[in-house]
Amino acid sequence: MNNSDAPAPAARTPAWLKWARVLMLIAASGAAYLAWVAIHNGPAAGCGPTSGCSAVLQSRWAYWLNIPVSAPAVLVYLALFGATILLQKNTMPDEQRGSWAAIIILSVVIAGSAFWFVSLQVFVIQSFCKYCLTAHVCGIAAALICLFHIPYATDPDTPMWTPGSGKRGVPRRAVLSLVVIGLAGVAVLAAGQLLVQKERNVVKDLRGPAAAAGTNQLLLSASALADAEPPTPNAHLIAPRTLSLYSNQFVIKFNDVPMMGSPDAPNVIVCLLDYTCVHCRALHAVLTQASQQYSNQLGIVCLPMSLSAQCNPYIPKANSLAASNSCAYARLGLAVWHAKPQAHREFDDWLFTGVRPPPLDQAMAKAAQLLGASQLQAALADPWVGRQLLTDCKIHRANWVAVDSAAMPQIVMGDAVSSGPINSLDHLQTLIGRYLGVGLTRNGR
Repeated sequence: MNNSDAPAPAARTPAWLKWARVLMLIAASGAAYLAWVAIHNGPAAGCGPTSGCSAVLQSRWAYWLNIPVSAPAVLVYLALFGATILLQKNTMPDEQRGSWAAIIILSVVIAGSAFWFVSLQVFVIQSFCKYCLTAHVCGIAAALICLFHIPYATDPDTPMWTPGSGKRGVPRRAVLSLVVIGLAGVAVLAAGQLLVQKERNVVKDLRGPAAAAGTNQLLLSASALADAEPPTPNAHLIAPRTLSLYSNQFVIKFNDVPMMGSPDAPNVIVCLLDYTCVHCRALHAVLTQASQQYSNQLGIVCLPMSLSAQCNPYIPKANSLAASNSCAYARLGLAVWHAKPQAHREFDDWLFTGVRPPPLDQAMAKAAQLLGASQLQAALADPWVGRQLLTDCKIHRANWVAVDSAAMPQIVMGDAVSSGPINSLDHLQTLIGRYLGVGLTRNGR
């Protein structure tokens, strides 16, 4: 190795550097797209509402300190790309060591962060985002290529930070310190996500001029919706055990639909849940706790619906997963309720257990155990099941128009609609207190 302080002769870009840059640009492009999706609160292309992408991108782990993690990821990828440019541009030994210091730190940050996020998808979210994984794989590959090509100094006395030595290469003892700095960056990322939980639901209180628009706006074309006032759900009791939504377009009779709590409760919220939706499954346990906390002061209408285009005419086929059995689970839940309401709570608690629903054949067997095989078949064949499922899908569509979000679960509270994950019982209680405006207290006191 030439230890003179003269600049190294200009050289053609080595193949490994070209590959690293290409991979970094791919990773940066993927992260930039995910940041755009997060900022616009929209679905990723080719990812349906029940897809792994949706589960990952709508989770708390998609954010760091309330910022989409993909946004700083773009900056880190581009910073590493820029460091490789400076490495080739600056040929003096001290300048190259500075470039390599940045490359080592950034490479460790990228590789460590990718390991963190892939582990979250495997062990915590238990779903996978193809865009995320593509960016992570390309980022790890670029980082490893860079780390593999570190030019270690042949002279053990080569200083890392003292200028003017004229010696080339990175001293081995300094690499460990740079790796530790990179790992500290990964620790900051993990700590920020663990300590600060992003609220992922979108809530809109639609009281105001929109109330006058009523039902008619639900019938507007897609092009007209952008310029129209959103409708208001205006959820309120119009008779004992009867709730009106969207100016009586939907009239819900509590004796005819699944419900937690007392049907005579003075305050009622309406929840739309898809059995295959990860966040809906998490909300079920929260709703159970809320029902116990508020006692007879709160009724919770739980409407099974589906995000599959197989039975939901309002879901674009491109964004629907036909293999999810979402429709079959929704029909099954409604059939159990219709045939034997007193068995529905046990069935629902069983079906909502775990991150994923049990296989459909097991769910059918459980329903048959509770109802009897012949009664189950008769219930599934009852036209009421299809009509109620379509009604639930229409309510989802109305909420979608109102808040400009199809994310599940959805909760209607008076004139407000929440769309997206609910983090905890405290989160739900905050929403109920804020948007129902009735000052609910725990245990009904």
